[in-house]
Amino acid sequence: MLKKYLLYSFILPVLAVLFSGCEKEEALYPKPNVPAGLQTKSFAMGEFYQNQLWFDFESQKEYTNAFGQWDLGFSCNGEPKIILCAGKHSNYSVAKVLNVPFNDIHVLDLKKLNWEFDSPCGDADSLAFKNCFVKQPQGYSGLSNETYIIDLGTDSSYTKRYIKMKIHTVRGGVYEFQWGFVYEPSEFYLTKIYTNTNYNYAYFSFFTKDLVKNEPVDNNMWDIVFTTYKETIPDDNGKMYPYIIRGALINDQKLSVCQIDNGIAFEDCNLDYASKQFYNKKLDEIGYDWKQYSQSAGKYTIVPNRYYILKTKNGNFFKMRFVDFYDDQGRKGFPKLAWQILN
Repeated sequence: MLKKYLLYSFILPVLAVLFSGCEKEEALYPKPNVPAGLQTKSFAMGEFYQNQLWFDFESQKEYTNAFGQWDLGFSCNGEPKIILCAGKHSNYSVAKVLNVPFNDIHVLDLKKLNWEFDSPCGDADSLAFKNCFVKQPQGYSGLSNETYIIDLGTDSSYTKRYIKMKIHTVRGGVYEFQWGFVYEPSEFYLTKIYTNTNYNYAYFSFFTKDLVKNEPVDNNMWDIVFTTYKETIPDDNGKMYPYIIRGALINDQKLSVCQIDNGIAFEDCNLDYASKQFYNKKLDEIGYDWKQYSQSAGKYTIVPNRYYILKTKNGNFFKMRFVDFYDDQGRKGFPKLAWQILN
């Protein structure tokens, strides 16, 4: 018995060494499927901006779905957050009511409410639902004295335009909240949102009373999305005013961006230059202001000499610029990009 044990104790380490020497090292990242040289592509948001276009620079894959099928998004990773689909309507916004029981909210004094919407940068402190969670020993809870009012806009019937919502808990990636229609107080719901860490957000629709698949693929499979959102922009007199705008938002789980305005020319940008720049993960770092409206031309024009360097979590760099906002028939809503991987 002792001889058999000694034999095994000698053979097993030898076999381990032999087999480990035959194993191939696993590649750190998949090789990007990107053709050499400058690439161009148009993204068909449509003349009425009805589409969202999701694109991945490494795989060269595009995904399309309809804009505006959801109302609230619930973060799937990190600390809990709630976002709005504020680009659905100019009035789409949120107000907070304090120290009024949920069941007693069946009429609104709209002038006394402070309406807010999300800043598209994505920072937690810039959201309409900011500071709405309290850390608990097991997850998070909402504040007991807060109820949120959501204005869905004039596209909804008056009785179903205003939603009241009370956040209960977030535990194990599951959000639980109560909601109902302000002007139909007998109708209310207790909803649980089950999140999936493969996506950035779980998206909920008050119309369907269910989840909507807004992100068409996992968050490691797309870099930017062309979509509609709301932003505060100065008018001609400098007064800040909320506008519905169209632009490109990034996937901060996969991409960081550097905007170049006063650097070297796009044609001269190389890997060495790109590797020395500062990158950030603001969702609207690309945003909408790569285009500007020309009163003389009566159309949008592309901001000259502005381009972007994109850095993926896989360590790949791309330089990218906008070429046009119109298709060959002169219809707006068809942003065209030119990009190149930097080797």
